[in-house]
Amino acid sequence: MKITILHTNDVHAEYESWLKCAGLIKRRRAEVGPENCLVVDAGDHFDMGVNECRLSGGRLNLDLLAEIGLDAFTPGNNEFYRLSRNTLAQLTMESKFPWVLSTVSQADGTAFAGLRNHVVLERGGVTIGILGMLDPMENAVEQLHGLKSLDLRESLTKEVRDLKSRGVHLILLLSHCGLRDDIKFATENPGLIDVIIGGHSHSELHEIRRVGDTIIVQAGMLGKFVGELELDLETEQGQINIGASHYGLHETANIVSAAAPDDQAQSAILEKHRAAAESILDEELYTLKEDLPHDSLIQLLAKLLRRKFGAEIGMMFGPGVSRGLSKGPVRVRDIYEICRSFITPAVFEISGRQIEGLVRERDNPAITEAQGFGIGFRPQGQVFGRLVFAGLTCGDGEA
Repeated sequence: MKITILHTNDVHAEYESWLKCAGLIKRRRAEVGPENCLVVDAGDHFDMGVNECRLSGGRLNLDLLAEIGLDAFTPGNNEFYRLSRNTLAQLTMESKFPWVLSTVSQADGTAFAGLRNHVVLERGGVTIGILGMLDPMENAVEQLHGLKSLDLRESLTKEVRDLKSRGVHLILLLSHCGLRDDIKFATENPGLIDVIIGGHSHSELHEIRRVGDTIIVQAGMLGKFVGELELDLETEQGQINIGASHYGLHETANIVSAAAPDDQAQSAILEKHRAAAESILDEELYTLKEDLPHDSLIQLLAKLLRRKFGAEIGMMFGPGVSRGLSKGPVRVRDIYEICRSFITPAVFEISGRQIEGLVRERDNPAITEAQGFGIGFRPQGQVFGRLVFAGLTCGDGEA
């Protein structure tokens, strides 16, 4: 018997590419037969740095994934760490497809909101247990949401034992921990997981990575690929084992048109949410009588942070905004365009000696001329510039 798994990861709200993914998924599922096919996503399908996703509160992505008939979804850091606790709870409970996460719980050990510890599905007479794993990122789940990050090995072993005791034949893990950690987990836990569908590291695996008896696959990023894993299952002495397996990545750039018939429903969902977002983005907030340069805007942000949080000192640095604002009408769109970096306001105590060090080092070219790269900076390569303060007076005036 054969089971086909179609999978995506780290789409990051690249909607035009996703339309091609969706059309391909629908076509391949119809070709292999829905009764023999699983469709899963390993996280970071959302991206709150993309206007349509942010302004829909993530519901655009929820609708798109529901329309393709997704069988299981494991949230990545963009869903779990960038959404508020309330929004995350609402989305998991509203979702028409299961959000699976086995490594996070509430303080009392129960599942949070609509999250599930596991999902059990049947395809081709085979019972499949699906688990989910998320990168703890230094216990961000507790710091951001007051939830508990469970030991990965203990929590997943417990779930596997429970599923096996109920007659589950095949264990599938949706992991948003990255390829290196997936390999490490499979190495340290031989035979625990049959298949790991990965995400987080944006790895393009064009062939199966095997660690012992565990199959590891991952489909790149930004909707460039849809992964297809075909498992040949063999029955031996009442046990179902994975025999020969075949794997490959479908490159969506090779799909000529995103407006294929299979994509009409997806396109309609996207256009509906996009129109709603555009009406908000076009809202005029105020009119500037003169240009507001980048440095002045950074200073203004420091003052606003100080006022908002009732702090003694406000601080801000260059990538807080990517550029200044021109005189004339300022719309919501303008603010969103210049504030795309993932900067979360924080309130903390700092000593006088530390403040003195910050003031001194803000003129150090090694710091001020350094460029910011990584997932937190958008666009990439912005210069840090001088750290700006509000409410702090130095010898030559306000810092």
